[in-house]
Amino acid sequence: MSRGSRKKIGVVLSALVALLLSGCSNPSDAASFKSGKITNEELQASVSTILDERIKFNTNPQEGFSGDALTRNQLEFHIFSALLTKAAQEQKVVALPGEISARRAEVLQNVGGEDQLSVALVSAGIASIDLEKYLALIVLQDKLKAVIAPNTTDDGQVIAALQKMLTDTAVSEKLVVNPRYGTWNVQSNRVEPADPTEGALPAAKQ
Repeated sequence: MSRGSRKKIGVVLSALVALLLSGCSNPSDAASFKSGKITNEELQASVSTILDERIKFNTNPQEGFSGDALTRNQLEFHIFSALLTKAAQEQKVVALPGEISARRAEVLQNVGGEDQLSVALVSAGIASIDLEKYLALIVLQDKLKAVIAPNTTDDGQVIAALQKMLTDTAVSEKLVVNPRYGTWNVQSNRVEPADPTEGALPAAKQ
């Protein structure tokens, strides 16, 4: 076999290995799973909305995320929404439009009206374009309590049950996060940075 032929075969094998290691995931997706995906455009829309609204309302929460941490935080939100919705569907649980509207009315009452809603969302790190999805999550969590933890009033046990449901769903759905954003930790249900130091320089030796 000529040197040129070996080189061509090597290039092909390298490409195949890259595909296998990437799980054949689409680079245009921020995350993918058996029943759906979260696109980069969807994720960036949430991040951009939060940043734009921080400027618009001159609000920068003291505990607010920024940079890559903000992107991971918003990706986690979209993943939670997708996984919980899928898990709820399997339990025949859905968030009805009337229930979402009722939750929105409660939020408006709590924050002091429509004028204060946008500022409250910015402070909470919620993109206004995702408000309905956020409210649907609250409805689903409340309705699932009666299914996954029917005999407890302990919030800790309810949260643990919900976390287990998310973990099981992530595994069954074969959730994959785009390496650009990090990796999914199935134990903590969080997106972890690919570089744990997030670019920090190593500490100087004493």
